[in-house]
Amino acid sequence: MATLYKPGGLSVKEICNRYPQYSTATVYRHAKHCQKEKCVRPYRKRGRPNKLNTEQCNKLIGTVKSLRETEGSFTSPRVAVKAKLDSVVSNRTIRRILNENGYGYHTTRRKGMLYARDFEARLEFCRKVRNRNLGIDFWTHNVSFYLDATGFQYKTNPLDQARTPRAREWRKKSEGLIATGKGKEGVVNSCFMVGISYNAGVVLCEKYVGSITGAKCAEIAVSSFPDAFQKSVAPRAKRVIQDGCPRQNSKVAKQAYESVLAKVMVLPPRSPDLNPIENFFNLVKRELRQQAIDRNITYETLKQFNTRVEKTLKEYSVDTINRLIASMDKRITMVIEAEGRRIRY
Repeated sequence: MATLYKPGGLSVKEICNRYPQYSTATVYRHAKHCQKEKCVRPYRKRGRPNKLNTEQCNKLIGTVKSLRETEGSFTSPRVAVKAKLDSVVSNRTIRRILNENGYGYHTTRRKGMLYARDFEARLEFCRKVRNRNLGIDFWTHNVSFYLDATGFQYKTNPLDQARTPRAREWRKKSEGLIATGKGKEGVVNSCFMVGISYNAGVVLCEKYVGSITGAKCAEIAVSSFPDAFQKSVAPRAKRVIQDGCPRQNSKVAKQAYESVLAKVMVLPPRSPDLNPIENFFNLVKRELRQQAIDRNITYETLKQFNTRVEKTLKEYSVDTINRLIASMDKRITMVIEAEGRRIRY
C-alpha cells in the first residue's frame, strides 16, 4: 500500500478498491502514516452531542440544592419537574448528570448538613485534641464511657419492616439532611440512654419513656452513673463523652453531672462521625433487623420488643465496641486532613 501510494501512484480510494478486504482506516494507516505524513482525514468528534447545555445543567444542580432545603428527600423525576426539564430529557439523562456532579441516590441521613461554622468548630476541636497530645490511649483508657440516647422504632410486624427498603435521597456522600426530624406522628419508639466503654462493652443501659429531657438526663446521671463508672475501663477518671444535645447539656443535667463528679467532654455539633456510639447504634439496628429475618418474627408486642432491644444492647460484642472506640484517633486525623468536613465514619 505504501509503495502504491507513492507520488504519482494510486489514490487512497483506488487502493481501497483494490483491497476490499481492508477497511479505509487500515489503508490510511499503511499508505500514509508509514510514510510519516499527516493524515488529511477530517477530525470528527465522537459520541452524541450533550442534550443539556451548561446553563441547564447548572439549573439542575441548583434545583437539587433547593429541594434539599424544602423537601429533604426526593427522586430524580421530581428534580426534573422542578427544574422544568422533564419534557426536554429523559430521567436517565437527569441521573447521569447528577452522578457526574458527585450526587448519588444514597441512604437518607438523620443528621443535619454541615455549615461553614460547623467546619470551623470541628476543626478547632480536633486541633485542640492534637495540641494536647491526646492519642489513642486517651480515647481507650482515659474515657470512662461514651454516652448518648437513642430510640428504636417499634413495629408490630418486624419481619415486614426489616424487608422494607431504606429511605434514600439524592445527595453527595459528605452531606446530610438539613432538617433532622426528631420523630414522626404515630410512631412508637423504644428509647434508651446508653453508655459504652473500652474492654467493658455496654456499661449503662437505661430505658426511658417519651422524649429525653434535661430532667431525665439528670435522673439517669444520679441513679446510674456511679455504677457505670465502676464497670467502665476508667472508674477513677469519671470522664464522659457525649454530643452537643441541648437537653443532655442543660443546666439541670450539668448540675447532676457535677453531683456525681463526672467530667463531661462535649463533641462539636452535627458530628456523628466523631462519636463511636453513633456507629454502635447503627450496628444494633442492623442486628435487630437481621434478628427479625432470621427468627421470622411476624408479630411482636411492645414489651417483647423492649426486651429484645435491651438484650441486644447489653450482649453486643465487646470486640466490635473496642474497634469503634479505638478508631477515635484516626477520626481526629481524618477531620483535620478534611479541614472539618464530614468523614466516612
